Parts: sequence; C-alpha cells; structure tokens
Amino acid sequence: MARRAALCLLAGLWLAAAWAAAPPLVRIVAPRPEEEAFGVLDVEAEVESAEPVERVEFYLNGRRAGVVARPPYRLAIDSGRGAEDRELEVVAHTRSGARGSARLVLKAMRVDFEVRLELRQLYVTVTAREARVLDLERGDFRVLDNGQPQELVTFERGGVPITAVLLFDSSTSMSGGGLEAAQRGVRAFAASMAPLDQAMLLLFSDRLLHRSPFTDDGQVLAAGLAGVRARGGTAVNDHLFLALQLLAANQGRRVAILLSDGVDVESVLGMDEVRQSAAESRALLYWIRLAASGPEVTGRSSAWRETAEHAHEIIGLRQVVTASGGRVLEIPRIDDVDVALREILTELREQYVLGYYPSAVQGPGTWHEVEVRVARPGARVRSREGYREGRN
Repeated sequence: MARRAALCLLAGLWLAAAWAAAPPLVRIVAPRPEEEAFGVLDVEAEVESAEPVERVEFYLNGRRAGVVARPPYRLAIDSGRGAEDRELEVVAHTRSGARGSARLVLKAMRVDFEVRLELRQLYVTVTAREARVLDLERGDFRVLDNGQPQELVTFERGGVPITAVLLFDSSTSMSGGGLEAAQRGVRAFAASMAPLDQAMLLLFSDRLLHRSPFTDDGQVLAAGLAGVRARGGTAVNDHLFLALQLLAANQGRRVAILLSDGVDVESVLGMDEVRQSAAESRALLYWIRLAASGPEVTGRSSAWRETAEHAHEIIGLRQVVTASGGRVLEIPRIDDVDVALREILTELREQYVLGYYPSAVQGPGTWHEVEVRVARPGARVRSREGYREGRN
C-alpha cells in the first residue's frame, strides 16, 4: 500500500511538473484573418496558461512593437500605409520561462489610388490641484486640429516606449559638484527606465564633449561624465538643435531633457532656428534649471549677442519647452537632479497618448494648431501646441 501511494505521488508530481512546463496557449482574436491591414491595428490576444504569465510581446514583421504585462493583452500598432502584407506575432512568456506564440498574416489593403495620411500622436498630461489626473477614458478627450474636431483612433496610457536624449551642460556654471550630481542622476534615470526605453547622453559646453550611443545601460550613459571638469562657455541652442535632429531619426516617444542654467553665450544658432526645428519635431522638451543660478533674464552680453538678444534667447527657450508639451523644472540644489529626472519619467508614464489622422491635409510645411480638451471640471491639459505637415 505504501509503495502504491509513493508511486501515485511520484506520478502526480511528474504530471504537475509536465503541466507547469507546458507552453502557454496563445490566440490572436483581433484583428480577424479576413481583415485587411492598413494604418493602426488594434491587436488583441488571449492567453491560456497553467502558471502566471510574466509578459506578452507583440511583433509586427519581426520587430517588437510593444509589451503588455497583464490582461487584457491588447496593443494598438501603427502598421503603416504601404501596399505589403503584414505579419503579426504574439509571444507569451510565463514565470518559469515557458513560451507560446501565435502568428497571423494580414493582406494589405488594396486601393486604386495613393493615400497619404500620417498618424499624429499627442502625449497629454492632465492635472488638477497640482496632481496628475489618471482616471480619464477615451470619451473624456476632445482634440481640435485647426479648430476641427478629430476622431481618436488610438488611446493609450503612457506605455509607449521612450527614446530620450539627456543634454547636460558641463560649462563653468556646473562647477561645485554639479557634474557628480548629474552622474548620479543619469544612473537613477537609467534604473527607472522600462525594458524598451533607451537614452543617449550628450555632454556639452561651448562644444560637444561626449556622445554616448542610445542604450538602456546606466553605466554606459554615466561613463561620459566620469572625470569631466566643469569649464568653458555654454552653447545651449546649438546642442539642443543637435538633440532634436538625433531624435528625428528614432521612433517611439521622443524626449529631450536639458540640464542647464539656460544662459547661452556661445551658440552660433539662435533660438528662432531651434524653435523651427522643435516645431517640425515630435519631441517633448524638458528643462531642468537650477533655481539658485539666479534670474533667467540677465544683463549679460557676449561676442555673439547684445543684452537684449540674450534676454530674447532665454525667454524663447522657456517658450519652446512649453510649446512642445514639456515643462521647466526648477530645482533648488544641484543634488536634486536625480529627483527631477525621476519626476520626468513618472510624468511620461502617466501621460495619455492620443492618436488621430488629421481630417484636413493642406501640404508639407503647413502649420496645424492643436488643442486638447477634457471633460473634467478644473482640469488643466498640457500637450503639444501644434505641428507642421509632412515632418517627422
């Protein structure tokens, strides 16, 4: 009897282990196989698993488009508007490492004329009484493009991967422990990044001192700050323009974070050129400014600009940051850099991401004024003020 019980116990343990190791069953329930592929696809999958599912990855034509950590396993994917078939793959990973997947090939939409539409994505921060509002739904938003109401085709909550450029000033104004604090801040920023996020460090004074690759490795990002001494003048405009150009070649939610007092005495480019580049970009701009550096408008002059021109430049920097949908964070001490960087990441995670196809297309270079409204009394909305057609 004891021998039979032991055999039954062993058999039960073997069956339990085999069942636990079994791969999860994945089904793509939307879109359906007969649907045609064009523009934004709302992809949804169902997963059956005997053990907890750790994450579900979504792929489009072999490239990862996003990750969902908990049900419902749903993701809006911009499949483009080309005339080729699309292959969707959904891969589920369990806690033990088991893996299951499902694939679906969708035929491209057949049209007899060329359709040139560009999905516009708005990254929207909503606040009320100094706190971010996190419980809004798609129907609570209204988007006006050049005064015309738009139909929202995508609605997400901050899960879009981040591609960031950390643009750090290493001029004389950062002396007194500023670069050491910046190094700690970079490591804290990298530690808070999500799996698909990436960042680049640009270290500058009156010239570019260091440029890292785009990476999610905090050690690689912080390496450029090791042993650097704060010295030289400041060329904010030139390097902010460079950051915008580097971001234009990337996908995802593009963000430029500037750490500087903002007083530019060396740039060849003026703020008007930066303003033009920012208007043609989709990047959010944030400026971490040391409040102890004094008033923004100073009586300073330089070889490039008179006092009034410097006042115009620094006021323009704040305006460009605000127009992008970002904001200026004043920090009382340089040691608060890491706090400010974490606050920016938290804000990005808690944004609403709204997508729409503009109802009126007028031609490349045309400026569109965009307004986002919410159905919540007392709520304040911060988002990009507009864009130019035909730009990245």
